[in-house]
Amino acid sequence: MRLGKKAALAALCAGVVAVASAAWAGVALAASGGGFNPDQQDCPWNADAWNSPNGYVPPGCHDFAANVESGGTTNGDTNSNNTRYAEFGVDQSPNESNNPSFGFEENYGDPGTYDSPHSGCVSANTDGTGGGTGKGCGNNPKGAGFSATYDYYQLYCPIAGLLPFASTPQPVAGSPALYKCASDQPVGQNTITPDTGTDNALSTILSKGVIVYVGAFDNLDNGEHDGFSSKNNTNGAINGPSDGGAMTLSVIGPESIFQYLTSLVGSKPSPSQPEGVANASVGLCADSICTETTTQQQTVYYGCYSSSNPSTSTWTHNGVDGATNPQNKSAADKCAPGTAKTGNVYENNSPASTKEPYGCSGGGPDSSETACYKNQNGSPNPGGANAYRSGTPQQMNAEPGVQTYQDPDPQRSPALPFGTPGLYAGTCGVYANDGGGGGAPGITGKDPGYLGGVSNC
Repeated sequence: MRLGKKAALAALCAGVVAVASAAWAGVALAASGGGFNPDQQDCPWNADAWNSPNGYVPPGCHDFAANVESGGTTNGDTNSNNTRYAEFGVDQSPNESNNPSFGFEENYGDPGTYDSPHSGCVSANTDGTGGGTGKGCGNNPKGAGFSATYDYYQLYCPIAGLLPFASTPQPVAGSPALYKCASDQPVGQNTITPDTGTDNALSTILSKGVIVYVGAFDNLDNGEHDGFSSKNNTNGAINGPSDGGAMTLSVIGPESIFQYLTSLVGSKPSPSQPEGVANASVGLCADSICTETTTQQQTVYYGCYSSSNPSTSTWTHNGVDGATNPQNKSAADKCAPGTAKTGNVYENNSPASTKEPYGCSGGGPDSSETACYKNQNGSPNPGGANAYRSGTPQQMNAEPGVQTYQDPDPQRSPALPFGTPGLYAGTCGVYANDGGGGGAPGITGKDPGYLGGVSNC
């Protein structure tokens, strides 16, 4: 997951958690959570590349998404082929430099400008909405429900065009100014399409349960695009946006509860797999400062790719085999010799967290990406970001409990001059690592930084 660069995104995610927790009051948390996933945002994995053409937005891509679905999870991550029964999305903003904006830590495009979060969609359907990457919320006439789109610019732009101003000054620093819409400003429609079909797929909930996913990423910050470009040895490290977060709540289906209870007889749960009837997770990363709270082991980053024949693989972001996705070059993901299959994020033991230089950034321009060619200690890294990912375990996991860690994603763009401490408390034990790495010590200056405690996972 990856889902915010700024403090405001952290507050957004916290607010979402609070609302969802209230809605789910009384549910015993304990059987599958997920992390941030561009598929759940209906976005291609390179949608946030810093070199995206100005004005271009991938069809259906949402910088904020909320989905209610059924189907399942793998490694704690929501499967991309689940059936969605309801969804809401705020359309991604285009890559527009110097767009007028308001805010403080996080900035939003002023009303009337390209990067105001002015449009989106919502839909619900008993037979599944049919939404997904490239489609947005979707519409399914076979089931009962509706599909709707909104764009407040449809009302705002004509009114602003009649007023005798090009823009109003900000009345208070950090507050929004009002702008006339540009002549080439795309304006969507406010529509609602009822669906009156009789088909339904609700029986899937009985067998496979229900999942609620809420996610957001840093495109909310005035259309920010800071993902890798696929140039400069980054064509195997594309992994969606650099910053963001997600929350997932899931409950297994009623038909599966007896099977689950039976499986508990005579068994001792693993400290890394204490799942029960329900599960929850919430996490976010902002400029390599990450936190995760989860009731189960969750893969938050997929590293190298080990398949002997990567050209035949189908990517589903379900952790089957590492990093490969449709926007990456499979050969650039190949696991370096000796790379472990799994790792714990709070141990801060991925190449990005121990070797990547402070100046390496997924935000461009080329000079920033090429900073990845040198390690923290000044030694050469000719493979760039691809080399860091090739040396990263196939699954970097958050364990049940609460943890902080450095982002294992090489497009993390670290903001601090020291490593984020890796702290953990949960079913696996209590662990403290001061971060660090070659050339970039942690807060205490220890290198490699292990401070104490034990991790049994």
